[in-house]
Amino acid sequence: MPEVNPQSFDKTSGYTIPVWYRAVDTIGNYPVISEPLQVDVAVCGGGIAGLTTAYLLAKNGKSVALLEARELGSGESGRTTAHLMSAVDDRYCEIERKHGKDAARLVAESSCGAVSMIESIVKDNNIDCDFERLNGYLFPEPDKADDVIAREFTSAKEAGMKVEMSSVPFPQGAPKVQGIKFGDQGQFHINKYLKGLADACTKLGVKIFEKSQATLPPLEDEQGPYVIAHGNRVSAKKIVVCINYYWLIFKMEPWRTYAVASKIPKGSVEKNLYWNTEDPYVYARVQDGDDASSDYLIVGGEDHKVGAATNYAERYNNLIRWSKDKFPVPQEVVNKWSGQVTEPVDDLPFLGQKPGYKDVLMITGDSGTGMTNATIGAMICTDNIIGKENRWASLYDPSRMSHDITEFVKNGMEVAASYMSWATPGEISDIEDLKPGCGGVMRSGLSKYACYRDQNGKLHSSSAVCSHLDAMLMWNESEKSFDCPAHGSRFDPYGRAIMTPSCKELSPVDPETLKTKAN
Repeated sequence: MPEVNPQSFDKTSGYTIPVWYRAVDTIGNYPVISEPLQVDVAVCGGGIAGLTTAYLLAKNGKSVALLEARELGSGESGRTTAHLMSAVDDRYCEIERKHGKDAARLVAESSCGAVSMIESIVKDNNIDCDFERLNGYLFPEPDKADDVIAREFTSAKEAGMKVEMSSVPFPQGAPKVQGIKFGDQGQFHINKYLKGLADACTKLGVKIFEKSQATLPPLEDEQGPYVIAHGNRVSAKKIVVCINYYWLIFKMEPWRTYAVASKIPKGSVEKNLYWNTEDPYVYARVQDGDDASSDYLIVGGEDHKVGAATNYAERYNNLIRWSKDKFPVPQEVVNKWSGQVTEPVDDLPFLGQKPGYKDVLMITGDSGTGMTNATIGAMICTDNIIGKENRWASLYDPSRMSHDITEFVKNGMEVAASYMSWATPGEISDIEDLKPGCGGVMRSGLSKYACYRDQNGKLHSSSAVCSHLDAMLMWNESEKSFDCPAHGSRFDPYGRAIMTPSCKELSPVDPETLKTKAN
């Protein structure tokens, strides 16, 4: 088993490696910031949201600095399955129920607009990223009563989506099923796209910095807003924070999601986007292989709230079984990985001006359709900064009140319940029980500790109290990380923050003192 060293999570926010890294292992090689800067706009975050925002602003004549805490794409952008969906995963019938028909039409318009924007960026910059338009199919599982299809067809059609009822084109031997065919969907290779987008940003004069963590929230003094990155002040007229989970802690829920990529014979599965109507749902697509004889079949799903499950192997196996049932072709599993999505309680991301901050904007809560929602956010924030009206801005306004107060209260209660783990036993009883490459949370008296034994047998330990708001962490064996079930912060085995909302490392503890306490 490969070692998890302190640099392992610089490239991607987990121990498992997504299929995208087979073709593009490194998106960029940009410097650490080394001097103070003054720019029109500082963008914090180097995933699809941050890079798209930087690109659009630079296209509109703004000077931009982009600050990424680790490497470009190392957050959740690089752990996607890269569906470019205007058929939103929270369903148009639910958007209509919670927000009304006009809102559903704006969601359809903005989602279609985001896919078109990605297509334009690809064409304008000659980005070789396997972008293509294709159909998407939403379908029920066989022999299950499901009224979602009828409701979703009506709502999607009324919202302006290009839909029709159709048989789903599974390979011969798969169960036959009818579903909704969504036209004009899309897909691409995310790492190839981010690499091309970063190159395009650089050509437009964007200053990109990696391993340059910005202070959050942004600061402000008599000279205006600024962040500190690697000890250097970056002053800007506007700051855009583009991260997976930011600030609105009672309006969003962190979820883990899983994916499997299998090598299949070239052309054996028709290229489409496939989604079932289960909750949580399972989805699939085909990506060009690395040689002329094969493709990759990418299947995702098995979602659960952070901390709600630890049966990681079972979840991957469930996806593999589903894949073989729906696509009865030879399959060789080559990559398994998990990611983290942030679900807003009212099903819409938070895109635009941060409440209470005149010069700070945000793109967060991108849900399961992060590629399109992040791009919508980049378009909204760019229009805000250049003074252009955007008809989608009010729908996604971060200051909006939830229309579904029940979900808001439920999420708050679940967050509160996660703090009960302060009173529960640890995951391990003795630090000496840890095998190489394994970790766990150990209780000693009134305190808990995040413990990890590396492959060389050396022990590492930190406080198991999340450095965000003091919730108790739990060990994620699949990704070799300590995860916070309250708000979704994650830390590598050595205590370094790898996912917001926390940006601070865990308090280190000498493992020798824990040996003494255990005895």
